Amino acid sequence: MTNAIISLDARFKIGVFLFYLVLIPFLISCQKKAESITFDYGTQSDSARYYYHLGWQQIMDNGQWTLSEESFRKAIIFDSSFLLGKVLVARISPDLAERLTLYKEVKTQITKASESERLLMEVYLSNVERMNLREQNPSLAKDKSAAHCVFSEQNFRKFVHQFPEESYVKAEYIEVLHANYGAKPALDSLQKLMTQNQQNVPFFVSYPALLEAELGHFDQALAKANRLKEMLADTPLPAPYVVFAEIYDKMGSTKIAQSYINKAVQLDPKHLIALELKKKMEKE
Repeated sequence: MTNAIISLDARFKIGVFLFYLVLIPFLISCQKKAESITFDYGTQSDSARYYYHLGWQQIMDNGQWTLSEESFRKAIIFDSSFLLGKVLVARISPDLAERLTLYKEVKTQITKASESERLLMEVYLSNVERMNLREQNPSLAKDKSAAHCVFSEQNFRKFVHQFPEESYVKAEYIEVLHANYGAKPALDSLQKLMTQNQQNVPFFVSYPALLEAELGHFDQALAKANRLKEMLADTPLPAPYVVFAEIYDKMGSTKIAQSYINKAVQLDPKHLIALELKKKMEKE
């Protein structure tokens, strides 16, 4: 009888051990899945999300403003209720009338969006509002700049800490930190916030190059610019040319900078940053 009890007790302990042996890896797996959850951007359309992300990649990594606009427009064709897609179209559109229409549409429907979607939409709507005011009433646009920078930082920070793998929102967050605090804090924040996966995202190579150049660290800036050039070597893209142009402009090598910026504008005549830099160089 005693042997039988011991046997049952032993079998029970073995059963418990096996149970936890199976349960623990399962819980770890679930935790990893929870950590890797990505933001759905408010659309159930895989095609809409594909073109939305493609648009971001084209503009932030490659400097392809023209193709980026086309991708954002395709995103809202696949989902006509895709609010984030619509506000991105408004943000990149050169047409004031279209921007006014899309701004009003998204503004009236923003309450239907999730909290995370609203964090982004509020910033993007503010961008569009300022773009519209620059054409309608430039003095009012300037008045809104300071407030826009403050709440953009707040909204992006919340989103980035909730979805750390969302590279292009994080990229814009770094740009806002740069505008608000300067190159050194922005560079420190980028290095702290960048995940392992993001180390190979072109933006996270090109933007540090610009920040290093602003700090006068030209060797580091050129090394990063050359790495970007190698990463994007398969196809002629504007991004490396813009980065080299900005670095050489800060070095005082205006003629070299102009040759790079002219090539960037040639590759994409809608690249607004390249156009502004070209205009600045021509004035100088």
